[in-house]
Amino acid sequence: MIKTIIIEDEKPAARKLERMLSQFPEIEVLAKIESVEEGVEWFSNNPHPQLIFSDIVLGDGLSFEIFEKVPTKSFIIYTTAFDQYT
Repeated sequence: MIKTIIIEDEKPAARKLERMLSQFPEIEVLAKIESVEEGVEWFSNNPHPQLIFSDIVLGDGLSFEIFEKVPTKSFIIYTTAFDQYT
């Protein structure tokens, strides 16, 4: 079982990603995290997953800040809910 976390502050995007991942029985989503603050707290108090799907821009900062405060050896796939390039 591949344990994973979703870090995404837009609830529809987080739900869509979770639905997509649910098609793979070998993937277990442990938590959905919505902010840097929540991420730091979660990673400080729980075993780190093998895989993280993370948006970059969150409501209270950049997801990179989570891993500056609580380093991880998890693999990270950065995602975005935006469908346009600027």
